[in-house]
Amino acid sequence: PLLPAATMAGLSRRLASRFGRLTNLADARLGARVLFASDEWFAVGSNLLQPTEPLWDPETFCTQGKVMDGWESRRRRAAGHDWALIRLGLPGYILGVEIDTAHFTGNQTPAARLLAATIDDDDADSWLGAARPDLDVRGSAASPQQIAAAEAACAAAADWVELVPATPLRPGYVEPNASLADNAGSIHRFLVPPSVSSTRLTHLRLDQLPDGGIARLKVWGVVHRDFGRELDAEVVGSINLLAEEMGARAVGASDSHYGDPRNLLKAGRGLRMDSGWETARQPGRPHVISVDKNTGLVDHTQFRGKGSESCVLRLAAQAKDIDEILVDTCHFHGNFAESIQIEAAAAPTASPTALLSPGAGVEWRTLLSRSRLGADAEHSFRQLRTPDLDAISHLRVTIFPDGGIMRIKAFGRAVAPQPHEQPLTQAEIMADPTDQAEIM
Repeated sequence: PLLPAATMAGLSRRLASRFGRLTNLADARLGARVLFASDEWFAVGSNLLQPTEPLWDPETFCTQGKVMDGWESRRRRAAGHDWALIRLGLPGYILGVEIDTAHFTGNQTPAARLLAATIDDDDADSWLGAARPDLDVRGSAASPQQIAAAEAACAAAADWVELVPATPLRPGYVEPNASLADNAGSIHRFLVPPSVSSTRLTHLRLDQLPDGGIARLKVWGVVHRDFGRELDAEVVGSINLLAEEMGARAVGASDSHYGDPRNLLKAGRGLRMDSGWETARQPGRPHVISVDKNTGLVDHTQFRGKGSESCVLRLAAQAKDIDEILVDTCHFHGNFAESIQIEAAAAPTASPTALLSPGAGVEWRTLLSRSRLGADAEHSFRQLRTPDLDAISHLRVTIFPDGGIMRIKAFGRAVAPQPHEQPLTQAEIMADPTDQAEIM
């Protein structure tokens, strides 16, 4: 049965929160790429995978017509529908999907379907045959022969499973539009069937039904790594256990006003300030800041409410020890976190609520005592405490009193895999009493 519009909007917000704890496996920064697109007349398929928000400039046109930040095909005049084939940046388990039609307000794809498969081949995807020579060129399209060959190759390579059935898409009004019946904005969020979410997947097929434009596609899930070959310390030694590409994830944060904590796990040092995790300024800061005479650090106890912010990060694998912590404040010059404290927990099966709520039963032990940070610099900490835990599964990062950091790395030896993420169903989300405020 159809749910009331307000309930659907609340459910979508709740899904956004859930997806924020996962990894976008279709992120171009992780190596995701479009292998085939039937038509790229107005805008190319690779735009789907960009991590930036879709842009809109009403004055920008080109030979083909209006320049759009997404994938847009021609108005179809022949039999069939348009589709694109995508290789995920990393193999993994998909739990949720986002399809965004932002700014496609009269030219959006009216409906879409998303399929997935596991195709273990070389990185060149030779199973598909020769690549379309004009792939990723605006104003281009595949010939009927090229489309038929790609269809046949996909059918022969794997059995495809349905992540999202054929579903109508809303016009891409970025802000909810009161004139629309569902009033829910441009982002469409979907839970993947539990029967599929436990399957390791490598490729996607996005069907436009029949044509039009889609701004972004994100598939939220868990990176798959073979523990015995890629993580086990007996095989690979010490690794960065907070690397997104190895399977590390952010659980949540007390404040993410200017940047999400999952940015901390990404490769590289970040392109600019919003590539990291940054909080709002503490609203309860005193009129005159005082400094602790013993430590020289800001006296956070003088703040009203709270004098710090924190986030919880899930390691790529459980580790016996952490040998080095690397904290990077790149691009943060006047708004870097003044100091940092890091704690460890052995709680591989704890819920996000338990991990994020003080006093919820998770025992945190100090790994790095409160230590000073500086502007736009990498800070290495090797003199770490031994938390005396069976195996570390999560780290809690606390910054004082607020501000931003770009990246965190934790080098250590993995001793056991993390348990597999359990999918949530719509019924479970709707029934959870802790979610009712957001849903209703």
